[in-house]
Amino acid sequence: MKALGSRRIGILILLAVTICLVAAATFLRQPTWLFHWSDFRTGNRIIAQVEAFRQSHGRLPETLEEVGITDPNPRVFYRKTNDHEYVVWFGISVGESEAYDSSTTKWD
Repeated sequence: MKALGSRRIGILILLAVTICLVAAATFLRQPTWLFHWSDFRTGNRIIAQVEAFRQSHGRLPETLEEVGITDPNPRVFYRKTNDHEYVVWFGISVGESEAYDSSTTKWD
């Protein structure tokens, strides 16, 4: 009976250590989707508003102010690259960003 109890404790300790290692690895890798979900949500909202503007006006907005976004300190940015394409992006860390390209309709 005592051997069964210590075996259970050993399994629980192993499980706890495994969970801690997986959590540590996740936070060390800092997956973009997990740590920047709010920026992705804001970016997708901007994309939807830009596309709605394009649909109703037949052109892309020059700035986000044209679609009604007037945040003085934005975390997510928009730039019209030509008459038919644009990018939406946000910074992840120094020198790194996540960007949506309207020509591919994907976040990269």
